[in-house]
Amino acid sequence: MRNTVKLRNLMPRGWLPLLLLVLTQTVHAQHHDSDDATPNYAATPPVLYPGEVRSFRDVTFAEPLGFRPLTLDLYLPPERGQKKPVVVFIHGGSWRSRTARDGGAFRDFPAVLASVAARNYVVASVNYRFSGEARFPAAVQDVALAIRWLRLHSARYGIDTNKFVAWGSSAGGQIAALLGTACGTPAFEPEAPSGAEGPLPSVCVQGVIDWYGLIDLESDGTDLGKPDVPDYVKAYLGCELPQCPAGWARSASPFPYIDAKDPPFLIQHGAADVTVSPSQSKRLYAALRAAGVPAELVIYPGVAHGFAKVPGGGPDDAINKQALEKVFEYLGRYFPPGK
Repeated sequence: MRNTVKLRNLMPRGWLPLLLLVLTQTVHAQHHDSDDATPNYAATPPVLYPGEVRSFRDVTFAEPLGFRPLTLDLYLPPERGQKKPVVVFIHGGSWRSRTARDGGAFRDFPAVLASVAARNYVVASVNYRFSGEARFPAAVQDVALAIRWLRLHSARYGIDTNKFVAWGSSAGGQIAALLGTACGTPAFEPEAPSGAEGPLPSVCVQGVIDWYGLIDLESDGTDLGKPDVPDYVKAYLGCELPQCPAGWARSASPFPYIDAKDPPFLIQHGAADVTVSPSQSKRLYAALRAAGVPAELVIYPGVAHGFAKVPGGGPDDAINKQALEKVFEYLGRYFPPGK
């Protein structure tokens, strides 16, 4: 498993003033307490799921200065001794809405995440700042901060710090893909907690699952036959594309960062998706394979965005089951628990 950091300095012209603005929106992570201290979710009764899975909701992992607290939902499997791989889920919503309990057209997505935890994985579903609160790369930094928080608490939760998988849907797929390819890029590193001493845990991940992610922000509109990129992409980037600094939109896509050291990818998309074109996933898959990165692409015929039915838009239970089985297969191949 990869646990190295790719040191990069891919700062195109025009980044500096925008990056300085981002860095003024300081994120202060909570100090990690000793692993024998009372967990910060102790006052919240867990939601219980089959397989003895306990879910603790709205666990605060950071308090950004001037923003709402950042929280995650934690799904813990029964204690079985060995250290466990971690699956970090990143929800969609055009970077402007939804929560850690949303996962496309699944009827009960928290139950889906609990079913992953039941296979002896620690699962964390992360809430991040929306584009109306703080623009790119804030959302990426927020999820990276959650990953660091989990590593800081690895002893408490029985976490294997070398086995982290970022799994994102739609807008969350873009964040997951960046976490997997841009490891070590300074612009995406969250700020160190106030008063922190010594080296902090890595925010790199060792695997990526991308569900119908919007990957190439420059081409999303033309992929769908539209003359311009959607407004939510402009809001996320914080600028109209023609007025964005040179390289800014491209820096939000994984393509500049892909190389042979990247972790294995599982990419899944609906062929009838008219919200994010399947060509986005196809281009990502082609770029990964060209760099020698293990990658699998699954395109589901007749399925819309969120693996929803066409027509109608409701849950397609058969496709949802197939997509989830592919996730289990991927996790079992690259991150078998207890090994």
